[in-house]
Amino acid sequence: MPEPSLAYRTVSIGAALLTGTIATVHVYWAAGGKVGLTAALPEADSGGPAFTPSPMMTLGVAAGLAGMSAAALDAHSPRMRWPLRLTTLVFLLRAVGDGRKIGLTRQAGDSPFARNDAHLYTPLCLVLAALYGVLAVRHRSQ
Repeated sequence: MPEPSLAYRTVSIGAALLTGTIATVHVYWAAGGKVGLTAALPEADSGGPAFTPSPMMTLGVAAGLAGMSAAALDAHSPRMRWPLRLTTLVFLLRAVGDGRKIGLTRQAGDSPFARNDAHLYTPLCLVLAALYGVLAVRHRSQ
């Protein structure tokens, strides 16, 4: 198999670094860290968090993100095509949202989460969907 191009390797490393960093933040939260946690959880109508994930659930998210990073680093392998496509779909669905609290379809809100979702989380998910999409549909010559 030919060596991937510099651009392809750059996309691969960039996607892996982004998801790896997000995985690390989730490990920090699972270990009891509090910085940034409140602004990362959607708010219920009552004003508190819509849900409180357990440390195990948070570690599960971290493991999934770490797996995505590993897939990005091995993106040139034909066996990674479907995991990369699945990752693209996950980030695309997260960016689109649920029609209520998250993503492009969320209802207007002024909570710290809503502001972060509009300016950071949703755009980041769109960027990650694009990066993983590029990796998933690479040309046969790479």
